[in-house]
Amino acid sequence: MFELPSQLTDQISQCGQDHVLRSWDHLDDSQRKNLAAQLTDVNFELLQSLWNQYKQRTKSERDLSSIAPPNSIRLADKESYSYEEAHTKGEQLLRDGLVGVIIVAGGQGSRLGFNHPKGLYPIGPLSDRTLFQFILDKIAGYESLYATRIPLFVMTSPTVHKETIAYFQEHGYFGREDRVQFFCQPTMPALDAKTGKLLLQASDCLFISPNGHGGMLEAMQSQGILYDCIQKGVDTLFYGQIDNPLSPTCSPALLGYHALSNSQATLQTIAKQSATDKTGSIVSLDGRTEIIEYSEIPTQLAEVTDQQGELKFWAANIAVHVFQTKFLHNVARSSNGLPYHFAHKTVACLDKNGMLHQPVEPNAIKLERFIFDLLPLAEKTLTVEAKREEVFAPVKNAPSEKFSTPLTSRQGICRLHRQWLQAAGCSVADNVRVEIHPQYAPDFRYLKQRSDLPLQIKDDAYLKDPPFNFPDSPEN
Repeated sequence: MFELPSQLTDQISQCGQDHVLRSWDHLDDSQRKNLAAQLTDVNFELLQSLWNQYKQRTKSERDLSSIAPPNSIRLADKESYSYEEAHTKGEQLLRDGLVGVIIVAGGQGSRLGFNHPKGLYPIGPLSDRTLFQFILDKIAGYESLYATRIPLFVMTSPTVHKETIAYFQEHGYFGREDRVQFFCQPTMPALDAKTGKLLLQASDCLFISPNGHGGMLEAMQSQGILYDCIQKGVDTLFYGQIDNPLSPTCSPALLGYHALSNSQATLQTIAKQSATDKTGSIVSLDGRTEIIEYSEIPTQLAEVTDQQGELKFWAANIAVHVFQTKFLHNVARSSNGLPYHFAHKTVACLDKNGMLHQPVEPNAIKLERFIFDLLPLAEKTLTVEAKREEVFAPVKNAPSEKFSTPLTSRQGICRLHRQWLQAAGCSVADNVRVEIHPQYAPDFRYLKQRSDLPLQIKDDAYLKDPPFNFPDSPEN
């Protein structure tokens, strides 16, 4: 019969977590091995340290006395570097094979009524391309345009890892099996909010959950991805999340501004629509760039305006970043790494009698790391403003909501592509839906250079290359 190593049982006992073995004698070998594997992965020393931090925390208001707008390039500014300079520099980075892409894709589409990895959700207004395909097609478009190769690193979570890989396998890795790598987000066990005890979701299973998007750093480091990037000369990494089909993946201008400024961490941002926008604010505190949640900024401060009557703290976080690979590598190798945050959550778990308890109030502490905690660690950062409609159409909420839904995202895609066509000289009625595949044109700059651009589009149209077809044409 399978038994735990004595060293592990001693560690469990020393940390006061003996309750996790309460049902051990009633488990079969398979269940024992499952629980043992989870317990072996637990860093009990780290958990005890974090629990002590949680107990000793004091509720105090954040010191915002040094708050200032971040180091930025705004749309209306006369920048140190022109858009053309930045675009040219970014193009050179891509041609030289110096750019990689990180996509965080560990979530499920539960809110959307879609019980699969969110990346598999069909979002193309006319094509039904998935969220993954929007990213992959953009990368492929730039690879074709610049005769380059762009490695893709996809962070999954344990709940979606196998299905995500199966999806790529089913589609032949979309032609990039040699340059896509999956890595699974680390997990952390949840703790009882009153006692610090590990929670069990079954007699042979701890309650564990992903440790936040900041877990990306330790996962890439532990699997040697950052080191491999450095060895292969990939010195610039674009970071985005799967739920935004308009994410400016590999935008040459954004990459160029990042490189020309010698920034370690660059943020693509949009202007807040109002002081009450429920988005994190990108600010400078004590000379370091930070992101402050909207709930942490007093209303009076959020409403402060400048001489032009615009919000002083205008920069909204949309989770689009560019990092120097060596910067990420150095932080990952440091003794401190990224801090953990405490999230008070409601978790179904076994009670002391071994019965499943479904609490109505938050009863657990989940431990999470956030990617934006990298920002204060950087010696030099940059924030680059873009127009909201060009870079942000997220799919976050259920179809019944009013914003960031599948409908609003599809409308945003059509609106942007319609604007591109109209600006390029094509007549498109406002009620006509259009979608542009990146192989036809990855962005407006290259759309207007196409010699086969139609003069007028009267019906819904999906432009792809090759060929250019209308959705109801015989070729479709």
